[in-house]
Amino acid sequence: MASGGAQLADMLVKSNSTEIIVLESCLYALILSALLFGNLITLLVLVLNRRMRTVPNMFVASLAITDLSVGIFASILSFYSGITSHWCFGDEMCQFQGFISVTFALASIHTMALMAVNRYFRVVKPAKYRQLFTKKKTMIMIVTVWIYSMCSPLYYILSGQKMVYHPFKYFCILQQFEGNRLFEAIKSVVYIGIPSFVIFFSYSRIFQTVRNHNLNFSPSNGTRSSVNVEEIKVTHTLFVIVVCFHICWLPILAIDLVDIIHGRWISPREVYLAYSFLGTISSAVNPIILVLINRKFRREYLKVLRCSYCLNQRVAPIVIIG
Repeated sequence: MASGGAQLADMLVKSNSTEIIVLESCLYALILSALLFGNLITLLVLVLNRRMRTVPNMFVASLAITDLSVGIFASILSFYSGITSHWCFGDEMCQFQGFISVTFALASIHTMALMAVNRYFRVVKPAKYRQLFTKKKTMIMIVTVWIYSMCSPLYYILSGQKMVYHPFKYFCILQQFEGNRLFEAIKSVVYIGIPSFVIFFSYSRIFQTVRNHNLNFSPSNGTRSSVNVEEIKVTHTLFVIVVCFHICWLPILAIDLVDIIHGRWISPREVYLAYSFLGTISSAVNPIILVLINRKFRREYLKVLRCSYCLNQRVAPIVIIG
């Protein structure tokens, strides 16, 4: 069985035609541009409009920050590496890129778990919602998730292990074959499996509650419902974000688990290339979802693009006293 280092060295000597590199680079550049532009616009919307700074949108802002950070500090380096077919930024930047990529990927899925819990209390147990999800408490939850997400890659750094550049993924990744492979597989499942279970349970209860509400609600009897229509729309938007994230990341997790079990990278280059593309797409898709299915965000996006916020700023006249 070839060692991980020997495999990586063998991958480096395998070059692709110029046409393939150009095609892949153009496609990746398109996705990367959508990632940077879309998440930047999302943050501008939340900064410029106070009415958009709701508790659910704090999670949207957290996702936009993590996705934008991945784009700036990781994906741009991968884009250049894909063009040149090798890593030319030094070992320190490789360690940094690997740390950033793992941290923010974990922060994203755990933030989505918090979003699901937020929606659960808002729809299923609304009496406790305002007590649990104040803006201050929500900020503490988000920061805690970020710190917790750093623990996985930090373990590797503190234990003396290093990130390695994967020529087919164009990313610096964790070298997961040197230690206990069973432990690595279990840790991967725990970091992804627990938040995924929380998401599944929360949204299952939410949809059950909404369905029961629709069956039992009768406009003729004047019944007032605790399930607000606007909140259901917000829940639907956040649920679509979660679904798209899992569509992108479940294949990534499956590829990693297969490699860990075999103790080496066994898939062809095309699989690992799709791996990286899916990870980047997951960071670019949220703004597109918000534009397509959320009317408020669509309206605010258009305002930013038209510079409506700038035009609405009134400049006080200059009075010259003579």
